[in-house]
Amino acid sequence: MSDQRNVTTKQIGKYQVSVIREKCISAASCVAIAGGVFELDEEGIARVISQEGNDDETKLLAAQSCPTAAIEVIDTETGVQVWPIESE
Repeated sequence: MSDQRNVTTKQIGKYQVSVIREKCISAASCVAIAGGVFELDEEGIARVISQEGNDDETKLLAAQSCPTAAIEVIDTETGVQVWPIESE
């Protein structure tokens, strides 16, 4: 079974940040914390706008602030999903 989620992805620092559109509820906490990386599109859904907009710590904090965990963060050096933390 293939993964057919509607996801926008861009490389940012050592982290790859993806917004899962179906999970976004337009809370805009990501925009408030890391406005150099995220914005809301014309539908009010978060999207990644810049690879260099904020440092990795700020990007991770923005992802963690999302009430629906609509932002995934992958460490590109290790391939490990940093957020949300996957249970084993």
